[in-house]
Amino acid sequence: MQNFISSYEFIFVNDGSRDDTLKTLCKLQDAFKNIHILDFSRNFGKEAAILAGLRECKGEYVVLMDADLQDPQWLLPQMFEIMKDKKVDIVCVRRKDRAGDSILRKILSNLFYKIYGFISEVKLQNGVRDFRLLRREVVDAILSLNEYHRFSKAIFEWVGFERAFLDYEYIPRASGESTFSLYKLFKYGLEGIISFSTMPLRLAFVIGFIVSLVAFIYGCVMIIRTLLYGNPVSGYPSLICVVMFLGGVQLIVLGIIGEYIARIYEQIKNRPHYILKKDKRKPKDEQEF
Repeated sequence: MQNFISSYEFIFVNDGSRDDTLKTLCKLQDAFKNIHILDFSRNFGKEAAILAGLRECKGEYVVLMDADLQDPQWLLPQMFEIMKDKKVDIVCVRRKDRAGDSILRKILSNLFYKIYGFISEVKLQNGVRDFRLLRREVVDAILSLNEYHRFSKAIFEWVGFERAFLDYEYIPRASGESTFSLYKLFKYGLEGIISFSTMPLRLAFVIGFIVSLVAFIYGCVMIIRTLLYGNPVSGYPSLICVVMFLGGVQLIVLGIIGEYIARIYEQIKNRPHYILKKDKRKPKDEQEF
């Protein structure tokens, strides 16, 4: 690792924290010159924080890591050695299993990766963390993608490049609890599916075609039945069920189309992914005593 690094920098992204995170970071910055702080004006989310850090970094090698210290940072020397020995562009850290997660979370996570692998051309590996080592050319390729709705797990795969994986055992969280609830994970997964696949639109077409075909066949059956046996008055319950079913299918299809249209609308507005606060602290030689 010493042969790899001659100088380094730490970039901390403060994504709208409400505790003393910023004050602690400022104290570290006063003590160490190689620390940079990106302070968001509010909480813009994980993807905006990743993008801001990648834009700010200047090094030839970039390490992406969560600040909750759940990522095994002591694997960094091994990651550099793997990159050097195997001559790869990306080294990813991958959990061997999902020990520590609830049963429901395990089931939903495994289900998401299976569904995603089926509907998307970009394949994601279960257990791979955002903690990874990247070469500069990989970072530049990631930054060249200007989409507003970003799903970094798939972006890392989409850009390609040679990669290697480093497996590790589950590490219990040192303190605190994850703020990523099942609802947030569901939204994040839905974002990834829509951002990297048009399969839901095709699925909506297939569902509409099947329902229309069934309705056509049923109509033909009713016509033949009327010609052969007359036209007895059918009951209303079956009619109501058919109408409600068709109405539900239409709403689902419209919802899928609406999700894609909403992303087009938000993309063309060209809003920034995040807004940075200005550092209001004065330089040391200008501070008042």
